[in-house]
Amino acid sequence: MARFEEGAYVSYSQICVFLSSLDHPYNDWSDRSYSQGFAWRVGSASFKTLVDEGDHKINLFINEEKPPLSAGVVRAFRVPFTVKDKNVEIGSLSDVIPLELPEGNYALQVEFISPSLDGVCEINVRLNKGACGFEVLRADAEINGQDDFDLDAVPAT
Repeated sequence: MARFEEGAYVSYSQICVFLSSLDHPYNDWSDRSYSQGFAWRVGSASFKTLVDEGDHKINLFINEEKPPLSAGVVRAFRVPFTVKDKNVEIGSLSDVIPLELPEGNYALQVEFISPSLDGVCEINVRLNKGACGFEVLRADAEINGQDDFDLDAVPAT
C-alpha cells in the first residue's frame, strides 16, 4: 500500500496513465471518447481534465482503500488497467511521473477535484489490484456517460 503526492504540469486538457513500454502512449480522441471524458485502449488511458493546462497536484493511491467520492470531486472515472512490465507513467506530454507496480490487473480510478480558491488543480489517481468495468462515477456538464463507451482509442502519432 502506498500513498503519495506529486506535482505535474498537465497540457492538452488530458492526464494519461500508460505502460512505459508503449512506443506511442498517448491516444487520439474520437468525438465519442471526448464526450465520455476518456480515451482508452489496452495499456493506455487518457482522461479529460477540468482545465486545458497548468500545474496540478497529483495524489497517488496504490492499493489503498477507496473512500466514497468527496463533495469536491467534479468528475470521476473507473477503468480497467493491466500492468505488464512493472513500469507505468502518469502525466501528460509536458510532464510524467514514473511508477513501478507489480504486474497484474488493476482498477484505475481518476478523480478531478474542483480547483481550490488559490487556483490549485488537484487529481486523485487510484490503482487497486483487481478487475473492474468501465464507469463514469461522477459527471459534470461536459461529460456524457450514458451511451455505449468508445473503447478502441488509437495511438496518437
